[in-house]
Amino acid sequence: MDFIQRCFQGKIFLFALICLLCFTNAFSFFYFLNQEEKTDACICEECPQTSLEEEKNYSKIKVDLKGYVKKPGVYEVENETIVNDLIKLAGGLKTNATTENINLSKKLKDEDVVIILSKTELKKQQQSSTVLPTGSTSTNVKPESSAPTTSTSVENANRKVCLNTASKEELMTLTGIGESKALAIIEYRNNTSFKDITEIMNVSGIGESVYEKIKDSITV
Repeated sequence: MDFIQRCFQGKIFLFALICLLCFTNAFSFFYFLNQEEKTDACICEECPQTSLEEEKNYSKIKVDLKGYVKKPGVYEVENETIVNDLIKLAGGLKTNATTENINLSKKLKDEDVVIILSKTELKKQQQSSTVLPTGSTSTNVKPESSAPTTSTSVENANRKVCLNTASKEELMTLTGIGESKALAIIEYRNNTSFKDITEIMNVSGIGESVYEKIKDSITV
């Protein structure tokens, strides 16, 4: 009888030991599984940061394009867009335009201003920047010995019409500018002041041919 009781007690002890081991293994399994899920969650939380960085690198910028392009104006482009791509967005170059003085591969930055000159304008800029030989005299310098009447006539000849301040009558002194076009210029500047003389081609009725005639007689 004692032997049977001891065997029975031994089985109970063995069963309890087995239950304890099973519980311990189950606890360990679920603990490590939970840790792996937390690690995966942390890795996923870093994903939005990478997306924000990529979005920042490819943010939009605004660039002002002026001069001899088919569609001048302010363009919103991707960051690091080059000048050549900007010109393509504007429909390309106008007749007689040149890019000899521009780096077409330059990357644009926010609020950059790009001005496309005509071949004639570039040539004049290059000529005006040429240093005169020693002892030579510029024809634009007014001699001190000139008589007052001559001096006044030279000043009047060299005076340019300011597109932002000139009256209707002053604008009508320009070649090819009649009353209707003068009023159109005044209406345009009341909405947007001229920042460059090439912008006069944005005025209704004034194209490239008229601009070529008056560009040496106007200023902003």
